[in-house]
Amino acid sequence: MMSSCFFLVALACGLVGAQDPSLQELNTKVQQLTTKVEELQREVSARPQVAFSAALLETQQWTIVGPFDADKTLEFKKVVTNIGNGYDPETGIFTAPVKGLYYFRVTGIAGSNGELNAGLKKNGQNMFAIYQKAGTQAGATNGMALELEQGDRVYVQIWPNLTIADQSRLSTFTGFLVFPM
Repeated sequence: MMSSCFFLVALACGLVGAQDPSLQELNTKVQQLTTKVEELQREVSARPQVAFSAALLETQQWTIVGPFDADKTLEFKKVVTNIGNGYDPETGIFTAPVKGLYYFRVTGIAGSNGELNAGLKKNGQNMFAIYQKAGTQAGATNGMALELEQGDRVYVQIWPNLTIADQSRLSTFTGFLVFPM
């Protein structure tokens, strides 16, 4: 008898709850939000992911690179990260796999001549430079957001008659996709 009463009370409460419009609205909202979250998760996972970071040299020995007779594209050989495979350590060139807004940062340490001047170039055009004239083992860094088309090439060139130093972590070239366009 007790279980029959419990069943009838539960059934009555269920019917009342099923007819409560605010509960139905709440259930509808929860379903809509769940659908939206799933949609956003799919969208984020489908976005291209591009990021790289490389140091000039793989050796931990203090090493001087240069001087060169003309502008020289630096080949940052110690690749730490290369998501999307846009950076080529054999050429030192990053090639944009997708159109978007990218952020780049270059850091360098002046070599044996005590002066460093290197520039980040986009398809051959100077975009920004790092400059240091304070003496050996002095550093410089700079960064910039750049809008790139798919296939645009970005690289770092040291200017003639100058040197740059590294120990596998001091002189670096980094870039990443902020968002696709």
